Amino acid sequence: MSRLAERESVKLIEENVIYRLTDLVKGALEALLPVKLEVKVLGEAEIAKSFEVGIGGRKKVWVAGCRVRNGVIGRNPKVRVLRGGEGGEMVFQGQLISLKNIKKDITEARKGMECGMSFENWSDFKEGDQVQSLEEKEVKQHL
Repeated sequence: MSRLAERESVKLIEENVIYRLTDLVKGALEALLPVKLEVKVLGEAEIAKSFEVGIGGRKKVWVAGCRVRNGVIGRNPKVRVLRGGEGGEMVFQGQLISLKNIKKDITEARKGMECGMSFENWSDFKEGDQVQSLEEKEVKQHL
């Protein structure tokens, strides 16, 4: 029997307690399940104005002037931009390349603060767009 199982690439499990066997089978099945991506919104801001800023000579970058409505917008996490209100269409998802308050670089902007944001490889934002700071986490699924 073991030679037949080996030839057919079937794993044999010998266990004398049934609940241990069911736990092993359940663990093996859970390992086959895909990982679920859980997204948590850390903060939200609204774009109030867009303007162009010169950086070192001739290079210019578009900046979104925002007011943080709730939570915290950080420099490192991913962001997404929604157009058309709260449940609107997602027009961008990516990274921030800069987050500033007045002309100083900041690491985070909290509720009520005004800040300027530049997005990585994207400048098609408009007044009224909603910016959400995101945290993505991979969660193992269970049976």
